[in-house]
Amino acid sequence: MTDKKYQVFISSTYADLKEERRKILDVLLMADCIPAGMEAFVASDTEQFEVIKKVIELCDYYVLIIGKRYGSINPSTGLSYTEMEYEYAKDFGIPVLVFALDESVTLPEDKTETDEERIAALASFRKKALTNRLATIWKTQEELVGTVAVSIMRAIKEIQRPGWQRATEYDEASLRREIMDLQTKNSKTTAELNTVQKELMALKTETELAFEDYKVRIDYTRHVTGYAPTHGRIDRTFTELFRIVSIEMMDVALTEKAISDCLRMILFKEDSYLYSFTNPQFVKVLLNQFKALGLIYSKWSNDKSNLYWGLTTKGEIERNKMILVPKNNVDGQSE
Repeated sequence: MTDKKYQVFISSTYADLKEERRKILDVLLMADCIPAGMEAFVASDTEQFEVIKKVIELCDYYVLIIGKRYGSINPSTGLSYTEMEYEYAKDFGIPVLVFALDESVTLPEDKTETDEERIAALASFRKKALTNRLATIWKTQEELVGTVAVSIMRAIKEIQRPGWQRATEYDEASLRREIMDLQTKNSKTTAELNTVQKELMALKTETELAFEDYKVRIDYTRHVTGYAPTHGRIDRTFTELFRIVSIEMMDVALTEKAISDCLRMILFKEDSYLYSFTNPQFVKVLLNQFKALGLIYSKWSNDKSNLYWGLTTKGEIERNKMILVPKNNVDGQSE
């Protein structure tokens, strides 16, 4: 058996937790791990976040440190980039280890949120993150360092991950067997895909599928602590729903949960966390409609733990027709 090194992503707000990040980086190096903290490339805009997502995808474990600042907010999602990193790691199936500062600890003003909306956003993020099975509270830097060291070693032992190892440690026979296995799986997958495509083509020729202005009924339930759930209904067209989903799929495939969260955020605004779709299969049915229309595709992650949905070329064209501004429409004038 060969030794592996495990890549660990360190996520947190930056300026207020710079010293803590440095010490955790040292701990990971001593544990023979590969830190991936993006220290010189902190997420502050969408373009940089796309790069960080690719780094997260390559990691085996994800360490989240929560202090008393919420961090820079993405204007399109209303979430901090730190919270977006956390959600992406979870959706991608990466084990998440959470380390939250004890609320009783007093910090200098420059390390604490003072804006009420940011304080509320931080509290909501903290509450969500602490529901994670691998979540811990810390009070001092020393306690944080010790807890991270123990937790990462335990995670490596209990949660099996691919890790990294030198290519020279593979013998040729093993590589040949692995290649043959992959070729067999690829042939099987290709055959299954061809079957599904034929079934879809048959379905399309038999049935004219609804899109554009066809109204979709969306039943929802609103949950408020201390009150009985209330129910309601809104109507949206397939075009409106596809616009929401397709804009979120800018060069990235998403899980069903991420798509569901996006739909709730746009449909129910700032109180989206209070709402759920009454029909638990609503998002599945919606995605299946878009897939049958040839607008999106689905694919499993390499370990078959998550199903991802992304735009086809036809879907990208349809999205761009909705959101791009033709030159002759700029400022309402034609050349």
